[in-house]
Amino acid sequence: MKKFFRANYFALIMAFIYIPIVIMIIFSFNAGTTVSTWRGWSLRWYEDFFKNSPFIKSIITSLFVAFVSTIISLLIGVAAAIGLSRCRRNTQRKWMGIANIPLINADVVTAVSLMMVFLVANLRFGIFTLIMAHISFNVPYVLITVMPRLRKVDHSLLEAGEDLGANNWQLLIRVILPVLKPAIIAAAAIAFAMSFDDFIISYFTGGSQTNVSTYIYTMKKIRPYVFAFGTMLVAIIILGILTWNAFALYKQSQETKVEKLRNKTYKSKRMAELKKELLLLEAQKNGNYKTTYSTNIFLWLKYECLKFRIKMVSAKTYDKKITRLEWKRYKLRSQINKEKRYYDRQELATKRLAKLNAQLDKTNDVHKAAKLTLQKEKVEERLTFLNEEIEALENREDAALHKAEKVEQEISALKWNLATEELSKKESLALNRKIKRLEIEKIEILEGKNMHKLRLVVERLRELQDKNYNVIFGLTDQKNHLEKQIFINKPLTKKTSRKLTSDIQKIDHKINLLAAKVKKETLKLVPNYEASSEGHAKSWLARSWKMLGALLIGLAAFSGLTVAYVLNNTYNLVIGNWGEYIDPALIGEFEREYKVRVNYQEYDSNETLYNKLYTFNYDLMVPSDYMVKKLALEDRLELLNYNLLNIDAPWAKRVEAKTNGANLFDNDKQEKVTLDDNLVKLLANYEIDGNDGKKNLLDYSVPYLWGDLVIVVNPTQANLDFLKTKAGFTDEEIATAINTGELNQTKLSWDILKQAAQAGKRVALNNDPKNIFAIAGQVLFQKPNLETDHEIEQANQYLANDFINKPKVSLNNDELVDNVGQGRFDFAMMYNGDAVEANRIYNGEDVDNGGGDDDGDFANAIALDEPTKFLFGRPNIKMANGRYQTTNVFSDNLVMSKTSHHKDLAYKFINFLISKATDISEYVGITSPVASAMDELTQPGNIFSNYKRLYYPCVDALGDPIYQQNKDKDGKEELMAFKYLPRLDEKLVDYYNELVAGKIG
Repeated sequence: MKKFFRANYFALIMAFIYIPIVIMIIFSFNAGTTVSTWRGWSLRWYEDFFKNSPFIKSIITSLFVAFVSTIISLLIGVAAAIGLSRCRRNTQRKWMGIANIPLINADVVTAVSLMMVFLVANLRFGIFTLIMAHISFNVPYVLITVMPRLRKVDHSLLEAGEDLGANNWQLLIRVILPVLKPAIIAAAAIAFAMSFDDFIISYFTGGSQTNVSTYIYTMKKIRPYVFAFGTMLVAIIILGILTWNAFALYKQSQETKVEKLRNKTYKSKRMAELKKELLLLEAQKNGNYKTTYSTNIFLWLKYECLKFRIKMVSAKTYDKKITRLEWKRYKLRSQINKEKRYYDRQELATKRLAKLNAQLDKTNDVHKAAKLTLQKEKVEERLTFLNEEIEALENREDAALHKAEKVEQEISALKWNLATEELSKKESLALNRKIKRLEIEKIEILEGKNMHKLRLVVERLRELQDKNYNVIFGLTDQKNHLEKQIFINKPLTKKTSRKLTSDIQKIDHKINLLAAKVKKETLKLVPNYEASSEGHAKSWLARSWKMLGALLIGLAAFSGLTVAYVLNNTYNLVIGNWGEYIDPALIGEFEREYKVRVNYQEYDSNETLYNKLYTFNYDLMVPSDYMVKKLALEDRLELLNYNLLNIDAPWAKRVEAKTNGANLFDNDKQEKVTLDDNLVKLLANYEIDGNDGKKNLLDYSVPYLWGDLVIVVNPTQANLDFLKTKAGFTDEEIATAINTGELNQTKLSWDILKQAAQAGKRVALNNDPKNIFAIAGQVLFQKPNLETDHEIEQANQYLANDFINKPKVSLNNDELVDNVGQGRFDFAMMYNGDAVEANRIYNGEDVDNGGGDDDGDFANAIALDEPTKFLFGRPNIKMANGRYQTTNVFSDNLVMSKTSHHKDLAYKFINFLISKATDISEYVGITSPVASAMDELTQPGNIFSNYKRLYYPCVDALGDPIYQQNKDKDGKEELMAFKYLPRLDEKLVDYYNELVAGKIG
């Protein structure tokens, strides 16, 4: 395994990086809507992308901001780098340290800091603040990219330019910027990329501007058209890289061609081949013969094999062996020369010693005598060493001569034995081998070991070089012999003579064409070339056309982006809505119908919407119920005139009496819709002005979508047994639940979630503070709203005691739908609309609610009477104190800002959304407030037909509204929606953060 990772670690890293991109590309062509199921190949999401007006507007905004901020950042960063290069190194280091702070600082800190600066400066958040923010974090990237390159500028070039009379501006244009060009291009690419995909800083400083990252972040869930956008972006990047590399290769080939033209080697190889062929043909004509070819296949095979062998042997140069032998020869020669130099060095040391002795005899200076004495001692030490080495060499030579004499005597004795004794053939061979070995040993002794080795090395070198030559020579000789058999010369006939003349003319024509081409290329690429005056031969236009072309392309791109941005930001209506809360095609339909432009903004929470109101004004918004109350109490909302709305609203008489607006749209001619009775009753009881009780949620808002919280159970046998044991469900009730999908709500308690967590089951919860605390509120006090400090503290203790901190309890955002849809849970708390979508994923249905080509196809996949796969229920259990555990109902509502400047168009848009209630609910997957839309979507054959009981919120098993069970102290039906309780809500959120922090820890 270790060897595998060592050999493939780079491939594994590349796979880790690129496999997610490949998956995204594949699923951008998926006909389905999730990565959990493959529905076949389709281009539907690319079509949806081009129809998505808000998404395309966000892309245009990102491109415009990235382009402008990159240009300005380059101007500032390059100028700053050039200025710092003139400073002392210590000053440069200090300023670069300051410039690097934004790079190492957390983006969220930078974003909040910039937001505070813009607020203090009283700037309106929008395109100006967004570009300024992007410039602020792009300049350091430009600076750290350009500065190292600037340090490589040769100061002698600047001095030469000054000597030639160049001023500072000319030095900048002609010397500095050409050197910095690669760094400037790299800095521009980095700045553009950082700006295009920035999210955090854009989120805090963008105001009315939504770039790509912000748009995707605020989506309720990632739609596949985002995969299509990512795929197209990857394709553009790959195309850009390929184009750049192709241009670089072309430029390199042109430079190579120019160099060959200057050296007169362009097409020289081809020209030589043609001339050689021409010479052969002319030789045949002059010799009155024609070369023909043998038809013997075996001769041709042998000939080709010989050519291949010659080629291989020629390529075999024995360089490695020769180099090794030459190194050995060098070492041996060095050793021999070193020994020879001992005698010369001995002679020099002797002379030096005699000279020093003479100087000592003559001098009377004590200091000089001491110095000479030290030198004399060093020379004596050297002379002693040399004498010892020379003595050793002489002794070695004497020993070698003595040994050589012994070897000679042994050789003589062996030869005498060989001559006088009668020996067998085997014994004679052994004696001869021994005599030969001793003769070699004698030669080695007499020559010296090093000299002998040197001679052998030189002989081996010569042998290798000769061997290679002899092999090539032999193979060439065989090849020449074969050529005489293959290439047969025959006398010319009239026919072959004409053919030979024609071939010569063709070759000559090819030579002339090739020469003309070379001449044309020379005149084109290197006209009047002179090495000393090349730079002055071209005109200014010829030298600058590339820069002018790039400038024109940049100006054209900037002009197009500016026009597109202006057109997309000249709008008549500003709308703020939750991410993925409307089919983007409906926005385009409204714009075309009324010939207006809509600035459609998205957000991910009520708190985000509230914070945006400090920096931006909407005409229409879609806050939740409790945020509507908060905004109304702060006098930010307009009282609605139901005379101008296509809603049958008998409750709105009081509102009509207080408004004097005209019926602008002649609504009497249009069919009015009716809202769901349960929702109307709930919202009508939601008092906003608590003093006189005359205003409620419906006075300020129109319901957009609504729903409630449900408990969802994965119907495994273990979970079914758990329901029997802990909640007291009978076998008959479990069987009924399996058939209908609906649990007996009179036995289902929110406490089952805590019991499941304590039993080690997987519990998936909606990650919202109020929803989490509503569980405890229902269990402890039978109400979703905690209205005292004591109630919040008790709820917090309930949640903290072996519940939220359990390892298998997960807090989920939008991923809750996929986790439940994939069956990765046992018990879950989720919105009824999310439960519907999770069931559809689990059932393998097409969950695209956007009106795509596959809508309704799931009806053919499953029977219309097939029940919901998961078990669900809304607790409606009666407690010992006579009160009922119920559920919480939420409603997101359309409201109009009091500062809206387009109220007439805002009413038109509300009516447009009311008319599209069915499409909106189908796309988002959440319950519509319009009664007719609810009935239509739950009819057989429609998308919620299998989930009718789950689609309708806040009803019991009989279809009666469960909120009628509980009464307050005055006997009124208690409100099930969350209330706006400023101080208590803040305390609740603080407790929730502590719970989450404890779970993470």
